[in-house]
Amino acid sequence: MRNWIVLSVAGVGLTTGAASAQRPPSKVVDTDALVVKPVDATTTMVGRTFQYVSRVTANTLDNNALIRTVNNLFGTKAKAAPTQAGLSPLPDPKSYPSTYYNSPIQPQMPKYQVIQRK
Repeated sequence: MRNWIVLSVAGVGLTTGAASAQRPPSKVVDTDALVVKPVDATTTMVGRTFQYVSRVTANTLDNNALIRTVNNLFGTKAKAAPTQAGLSPLPDPKSYPSTYYNSPIQPQMPKYQVIQRK
């Protein structure tokens, strides 16, 4: 019995030491390096490509003599929006038909008033 206890204590001591020696070191996972940086790089590259292509296209159209001639002949100039009178001139509400509605209910002043005596 004594040998069995000594062997079991020695076995527990050996297995515990071996298990802790085989444990791999833990590392913190950096999600910014694995996920955010590649996505940022891709979106930046795509955005800069679209920006470059749109600027080249706009520059080509702006410098085209035929398009400028057609715009000068048939184009219209923008008019200033009518403003309300006052210190801070705001746009006239009548210039925005979607926000100006005539209501069929119009308030009326009373024609006369009769005071009843008691």
